[in-house]
Amino acid sequence: MIISPQWLTVALKIAASVVFLRAYLKSSRKSALFLSFGWISSIPVSPIGMGSNPEVECIFTGTAVAFTLLGILTLIEEEGGRKSPKAMHLTLPTLPALYGIIEASLGGSCTGTYVTSGVLLLIAGVVFTELMSTYYRRNATLFGAVLGISGIASMLHPVAYENGLLTPNVVMYTSLLMATMTAYAYYSVIYSRHFLELENLASMRGTETVVSGSSIVSEKDFKEISARLDGYPALAFLRNSTPMNGWISYRISTVQGPNVIPPTAMYRITETANMYLLEMERMGNKGIIIIEAVEFLKLYNDFRSVVKMLATLRDSVLIHDGALIIVTEKDIWDEGEWNILLRTLG
Repeated sequence: MIISPQWLTVALKIAASVVFLRAYLKSSRKSALFLSFGWISSIPVSPIGMGSNPEVECIFTGTAVAFTLLGILTLIEEEGGRKSPKAMHLTLPTLPALYGIIEASLGGSCTGTYVTSGVLLLIAGVVFTELMSTYYRRNATLFGAVLGISGIASMLHPVAYENGLLTPNVVMYTSLLMATMTAYAYYSVIYSRHFLELENLASMRGTETVVSGSSIVSEKDFKEISARLDGYPALAFLRNSTPMNGWISYRISTVQGPNVIPPTAMYRITETANMYLLEMERMGNKGIIIIEAVEFLKLYNDFRSVVKMLATLRDSVLIHDGALIIVTEKDIWDEGEWNILLRTLG
């Protein structure tokens, strides 16, 4: 017996709902719960030929996208450590759901719901890729790309179908393909080691050799330390080195780009480090902060400001039982500056 693509799509949505609900139970992260609700809400949105009516399609399409947007917004907050404005929570997820209810009550087509949902999904895909690449790397790109494709497909679907450009068979198979791609992209993020926090447990090896408090190490010693921290979620502010797997890395540079901090914005280093230390302490792990570009920071800030920033970070890691690793060479500094660095970080 050959299973029709309609029922395969429904079965895939049910399976995805269960899988992501299980991820919530394992991680206690609300983003997984909201994404699971998004899949559950999309089940009644049946492909052509399964008896769905416009009212049901409008309401559940809007609801599914609302939960998806809420899940993405929550995931960004979980990783960034900051709450989004309440207005964003009230408007972004509400818009598609509201459109669905309005169009269902009018008894017309769901064009407005599909178009609104598509625009918001496309924007969410771009934002997710930019903000989450630090944490999920290629998986974030895949997730964002699939969201963007889903958004474009959502915007084009009602126009193309209502004008006869898409046949029911094309809609059925396209729905199955999109559901498969989306489920895989979600799975690559939600079941990643970072999301489930398994990396924080499995990669504790090597961290016992990193002493709590602050220390100054040479480039040679840093290479050895880096190898021991491969796979550990250390927070690294780098200038030249390549981050190891699992590191949450930022580049110190005057050239703008994703995950780049200008040398004149040292406050961002302090803010990011404090949020990171709080989150690592909450998970019961040691926060390890690496700063490679201290002498580069001095080129754009006076030496006293750089020392104050380092002293603040030292106090923070001591409070949270973390470690601060400063990578630099003695011969780069004059004797007075070097002695101040040693006293400040000693």
